[in-house]
Amino acid sequence: MKIYLDDWRTPPPGYVLVKTVNELKEFVKEHGKEIEVLDLDNYLEEYSAYGGNGIDFIRWLEEAVYTGEVELNPNVKIVSHSSDPVMAEKIEEIGRNIKAFLRSKR
Repeated sequence: MKIYLDDWRTPPPGYVLVKTVNELKEFVKEHGKEIEVLDLDNYLEEYSAYGGNGIDFIRWLEEAVYTGEVELNPNVKIVSHSSDPVMAEKIEEIGRNIKAFLRSKR
């Protein structure tokens, strides 16, 4: 399963579109082990009122994985398509930290 967090872009073929962080949190809690790709935007404009932006989600995910609240596929690919290169890099950096933690648990 491939997930695309964005407020206005159309997802690539084969991706599930999620528009809010709160919706994505619930989705990840339920389907974390099935997710192959998390492709995150950062700025969600008016949708940010529903849980924040992409950076808020990835920070939540990091803590949720570390504490065991969320079980995530250890092979998940975490990327950002944000037009803000600084935020995209920060999201992907935290994603790399999550993946390193998941690999250490094997």
